[in-house]
Amino acid sequence: MIEVVFNDSEKGSMKLAKNYNEKNMMCGAVSYGYIGEKPTKAELKKHFKEKHFEGQAVGGSSKDVVNIGFSLDIGDVSGEIDGNERQNIFCKMWGRFDFDNKEQEQFFQNQRKDMEKLLTAAQNGTPIRIWKSNAPYSTCGFYFVCDMLRNIDCNISSVSLPEYKKVSDNEIVTYSHWGEVDAGRFYQFLPLEKQLSQIEKKIVSDYWHELMEENAPLRAIINGKIISVPEDFYDFIITRNLPENDFIMARFIGKLLGEYSLGISDSWYALRIDKMIEDNKLVVVENRDPSHPYGKVLRKM
Repeated sequence: MIEVVFNDSEKGSMKLAKNYNEKNMMCGAVSYGYIGEKPTKAELKKHFKEKHFEGQAVGGSSKDVVNIGFSLDIGDVSGEIDGNERQNIFCKMWGRFDFDNKEQEQFFQNQRKDMEKLLTAAQNGTPIRIWKSNAPYSTCGFYFVCDMLRNIDCNISSVSLPEYKKVSDNEIVTYSHWGEVDAGRFYQFLPLEKQLSQIEKKIVSDYWHELMEENAPLRAIINGKIISVPEDFYDFIITRNLPENDFIMARFIGKLLGEYSLGISDSWYALRIDKMIEDNKLVVVENRDPSHPYGKVLRKM
């Protein structure tokens, strides 16, 4: 079975989840996490109060995981998914992290390989399981994959991430995307797996064609549906939370990510903050840490 996810973080977690082994994970923690006498398993579990390493495997091989992670909620989607337009979006979103041309090409090469692996699997009759969430990038990725496989008669199922999961009678845990789920806990969501019929696949594919035709600068989830929206759609969240005093850009973005589970990236917030600086709505007081992409100290105008 091929497991489909929609960003690198999710791919890493799913590769671990495929043959997850609690004992090996505990040994890894012991190898790297202590100085002096080796702690017992019980001591480690006490230290990790959430029983971080407990879990089971999803099953299968870690090689059977693909990432269709083109961040399709952002930018031009009218052309080739790994064409010049998408590569320009990559530069716009992550250029501040000093990716060189070689690293960028490697990123898109990995995407192409995963896309080819998925197509080959579908054509050869290998079952495909898609792990989707309500994060905009994930929903767009799901639509794109359904369109890519539209005319292939293949077995597709999906696992939709619930908004929350009950842990005990007094506790729930909330999620906005699969990257927030521990590798050892993916198996707990397998009962939610549903088959995708041929007609459902075509309906979702049609949704993607509509988004391609609209080709908005941004796509967001509204009332459970992905919608084309203007570039400044999330700006009100930034402006509503701006401190009255000077603030560090990194801490501010971290606060937004923590308080708003919208499934959007820190890079998008940073891009919109840059636009507010350009429009003189914010001013750079100092660049406290030039080595950090979000090291600026800012002030509201």
